[in-house]
Amino acid sequence: MRRLGIFALVGVMLLGLAQPGYSRGISDKDRIKIRCAMQKMLFLAEMFDVRVENEKKKFQLPKECTNTDKPRDIIMPKWFPEELTRMDSNKVVYVPNEGTYSEVDLWRQAFSNVYLFLDRADKSLDPNIPIVLDQLSRGYVGNRNNLVATIDRLNKDLLRGKQMLIMKDSMEGRARSMLSTLELINSEFLSTIESFSSPLSKREDKYRQSVMAVVVLANHLFSQFMSSPIPGGVPDPKIYRTTRAERSTGTFMILLGSALAGLAVFLFLEGKRENIAQFLEEYRQKSSAWAEDFNRQFVTIDIKYIVFGTIGIFALGGLALGVMAGGFLGVFIFLIILFMGGYVSIRMPMAVLDMLKKSRGRKINNQLMDSLILLSNSLRSGMDIVQGFEMVSKDMLPPIADEFGLVVKNYQLGTPFEKALDGLTERVESRMLSYIVKAIIIQRQVGGNLTVIFARLVENIREESKLEEKLAAMTAQQKIQSIVVSIMPFVMMLVMFIFNPQQMIGFYTSPVGICVFVFCIIWIGIGMKVLQKMGEVRV
Repeated sequence: MRRLGIFALVGVMLLGLAQPGYSRGISDKDRIKIRCAMQKMLFLAEMFDVRVENEKKKFQLPKECTNTDKPRDIIMPKWFPEELTRMDSNKVVYVPNEGTYSEVDLWRQAFSNVYLFLDRADKSLDPNIPIVLDQLSRGYVGNRNNLVATIDRLNKDLLRGKQMLIMKDSMEGRARSMLSTLELINSEFLSTIESFSSPLSKREDKYRQSVMAVVVLANHLFSQFMSSPIPGGVPDPKIYRTTRAERSTGTFMILLGSALAGLAVFLFLEGKRENIAQFLEEYRQKSSAWAEDFNRQFVTIDIKYIVFGTIGIFALGGLALGVMAGGFLGVFIFLIILFMGGYVSIRMPMAVLDMLKKSRGRKINNQLMDSLILLSNSLRSGMDIVQGFEMVSKDMLPPIADEFGLVVKNYQLGTPFEKALDGLTERVESRMLSYIVKAIIIQRQVGGNLTVIFARLVENIREESKLEEKLAAMTAQQKIQSIVVSIMPFVMMLVMFIFNPQQMIGFYTSPVGICVFVFCIIWIGIGMKVLQKMGEVRV
């Protein structure tokens, strides 16, 4: 009994697969659409039949396919007879046991394959015709294989003597778009075949979707053949030519927009006159202090050169980008970059001063150990600390020779030696130098053996130098990564500019391109800062 139950269950499942109701969820309206698409493919195949006279190629589309109460006459386009003769003369494929096919024959095969597919789909929906899945699937596979072979042959470019035959340019350029539609139809053929291996619950829906997609694409293929071609060739320059009045109007609008933008900036600054005057006075005082600090670094420079030089660089960059962008957008870009330049230039003197101090401090640290040894030897030989400083200023190289010499000169001019040493620590950013100065000041106040202190400081400097070299080796990878992160995007941008300058200029002068560029700059800065923090080691 159990075996009989199992056999009965298997039999019911097989009957369910073979029953006539499979994939018949398509409505009558969908079947009408399928038959209309079949009719259009039949019209195309008959239009490409060179055995029929052109005068007899008149067809009528049923009223069910026209969305009206009357049928519609389909007449062969006027441009087609001459093109048909030319295409028929192009013998492009030789198939053994079949003969030579012309370009017209290949297009007829393509339309016929689509027609046969739709005819098979229509018959599979007829409730009076039983469905055999195996035969239906094999039929669709044959349709697809034939269509793939036809599309491949139409896509090939052939060399006839010294002339290249490009079948994609046939039918006044319509062939390219029609071939693209045939590629999409081929994809839907494959989807139809794959629907047979889908789960039973989804099989009918997938089958319907793929069949109706072929219907839509077949209608589109017919429309592409009957419609006007896409214009080809070089466009007429007269289309883009502007009149003198249009150019004058454009120039006037740019000047007017620039004037209004300048007026807005002027009114804004006028409302902040007192604040601006106070800011300028404070900045003037800061400039005087910065000039004095630069002199302490043995650098003579006018702060105006740094400020206006920075603004000039930003102005040139903004002008270049503004010219590339053009129009009022270019003026806006120029003003934004000029404002950024003004903001950066205000802080540039302090940044340059800090950079000089750090650079000078590193150079002095490298000379500090030799200077301590020289000081220690001078003290052992009976000299005092001032004479030792004078010996360092004469025997060592700048910048430490300049600093020690300035201390000696200040002392000789009447400045207390301790105060002259304090001036040294203010000018130079060096932690070890500040330790030496403190040791000398304490020794002069309470006494002590400076030679022993200098010897210990020399040993500390040696150990610290070894530690710094080790840390530099350990953090070298992070430093290189930060350099790569900051440089590589701009290198890639330069390469892209070299290979495709017009497209890159068009993108980076558009609002989207500018936003992308600013966004990338911000994130590059964040990435460099993160990598810099990862490489810092505090002891």
